[in-house]
Amino acid sequence: MKRQIIVRSALGIAVAISAGVLMLSGCNSGGSDQKVTRLSGGGATFVQPLIDEWKQPLHQATGIELDYQAKGSGNGLQQMTKKTIDFGCSDAPMKKAQLEEAIKEGGEVIHIPLTMGPVVPAYNVPGIDKPLVFSGPVLADIYLGKIKKWNDEAIRKLNQDARLPDMNILAVYRAEASGTTNIFTEYLSKVSPEFKFRVGASTQPKWPSGVGTGERENSGVAAAVKSNAGAIGYVEVRHAKKNGLQYGAVINKAGKPVLGSSETVTAAAASALQEKQTAEPYSLHELTYSITDASGENAYPISGLSYCVIYKKQPAQVGKTLKEFLDWAIHAGQTFAVGLDYAPLPKELVKQIEAKLQQIELIP
Repeated sequence: MKRQIIVRSALGIAVAISAGVLMLSGCNSGGSDQKVTRLSGGGATFVQPLIDEWKQPLHQATGIELDYQAKGSGNGLQQMTKKTIDFGCSDAPMKKAQLEEAIKEGGEVIHIPLTMGPVVPAYNVPGIDKPLVFSGPVLADIYLGKIKKWNDEAIRKLNQDARLPDMNILAVYRAEASGTTNIFTEYLSKVSPEFKFRVGASTQPKWPSGVGTGERENSGVAAAVKSNAGAIGYVEVRHAKKNGLQYGAVINKAGKPVLGSSETVTAAAASALQEKQTAEPYSLHELTYSITDASGENAYPISGLSYCVIYKKQPAQVGKTLKEFLDWAIHAGQTFAVGLDYAPLPKELVKQIEAKLQQIELIP
């Protein structure tokens, strides 16, 4: 009897172990021919409204779920580099030092454009009932602390029909490393030599002492502008609209005041995407482009692309899912762009991205 009990116990243990192995195998999705169903990402707040819009249709079409934490482009690149998330989103390509660190951690890096959009000067000026007009040099001087009042002569010259108040300007900027800041400061550096010298293009520049106040994320900047009369801040256009903020037109390279929209961003990209990228960080990567201060009568000058940044070599199960997600994003996902004031990726660029996705290496 004792022997039978021992045998049965041994058999029970063996069955339990066998079942456990099968369960573990199932958790591993059955090997490299399978894929995971959930991806973790984070970074840019610029592209957050679009990614939020994508989540449900992406899941319906592919079964893939997205967890996305929008904490700024700098955070997204940092977490992607450390491999704590599957992908990082950034509106600024990796700089040389960031790229070198990533290569040490996980090898070659790929930048995949997800969308294009405008960064707009949103403001809170009582008594103004139509969009104000700004020039690049005027915006630069506001953020350099040289223009301090809304009725400054430089602003009045651009808005002769507006009743501009004798009110102090509060310049609001991003407190953390931000791709939106990179787009904005890149543009100002192109049109203002003084701004380029004193501040420069950066995700986290050192603003002049005593100028303005810093807030975290696009939503934080928009909220600060909304709650402070006399404030101005640079935000992705959807965040301005969501908060009911007015935003101004910006005089472009052709000398025309243009509002940020999907159409005017498309116009900016039309010429800029044809130009060879010779300046860092764009020259360090394929498929990264500067589209600020672009040529074209209808081009909006403060335009930029947002990228999904990943390692070229991926664990097979994650890599297959990433490829499927990105393929969906550059095709079906683009149909959601215009409704959120982004610009769909040009067809020629989509073809290049398709080829780039085939270069993702799956590691068993």
